[in-house]
Amino acid sequence: MILVVGGTGRLGVRVTRDLAGIGQPFRIMARGRSQPFLEQGRSEFEVFRGTLSSASDCQHAVEGCEQVIFAASGFGLKTGGTPRSVDRDGALRLMEAAEHVGVRHMVMMSMYGAAADAPMEFLRMKYAAEEALRSSGMGWTIIRMGANLEQFLAVMSQPLETQGKVIVFGSGGMPVTFTSTADAAALAGRALSDPVLGGQTIEWGSGTYSLNELASAILANAGRGAIKRIPVPALRIMSVAARAFSPFMARMAAAALWMESGAAAFDPALQRKSLPDIPVFGLEESLNPSP
Repeated sequence: MILVVGGTGRLGVRVTRDLAGIGQPFRIMARGRSQPFLEQGRSEFEVFRGTLSSASDCQHAVEGCEQVIFAASGFGLKTGGTPRSVDRDGALRLMEAAEHVGVRHMVMMSMYGAAADAPMEFLRMKYAAEEALRSSGMGWTIIRMGANLEQFLAVMSQPLETQGKVIVFGSGGMPVTFTSTADAAALAGRALSDPVLGGQTIEWGSGTYSLNELASAILANAGRGAIKRIPVPALRIMSVAARAFSPFMARMAAAALWMESGAAAFDPALQRKSLPDIPVFGLEESLNPSP
């Protein structure tokens, strides 16, 4: 049995759909507030409604499981948590429970740029979870995604319908390596079955684009609209002031400032060369997803 933690988030939903598509037995652990659970009544999966803040829930979730994909995150809009409570503390709580019941392998979805001294709390919390997993008694694979492509497309497109605008954070000119949800899920699924990926930290990207390029693609796809730019000084204010009323937008502003530094780009071809049979799910596919 495979446990998918965060199975109703953007990434978790794609992971569980992929597993269901090949008939792989799995269990979803989630609060069920981000997106609906998969349709019930299917024999290949179970649903456990629980929270990473509860040691008891973590213990129940991992019982009978041999592998875990940790796809939960406290970064997003509907998480109900924070990077500290989910990406670090929740991950550590789940790892402790997994080790206790003898889980043999955990796939940790992390982020490019994770480091002890990273400028964003999110990246520092991801690094702490990575380090704990590396020193655990379980087999492990760590997948460092680039910035989530669909999340940025959604946030940038949000005012298009009502205001005819697409948001660009900062100058929008620096290259950023993005990872699509489908791409990350495909590699997570491979890590479950490919022993070569055990003990590896993989930097996995779909393509490198500036925010200006994303905005142009959104506008071309919609056939209308214009750019609304949030300048860097406003981002600095937002990254602090928005914490009180919109922690997600505060995190987005902090991420945009990090991108503005040029530190969010890497060459996705370097590690894709070793897995050439995983197709690239890039910008075009994310703008026009298949049903």
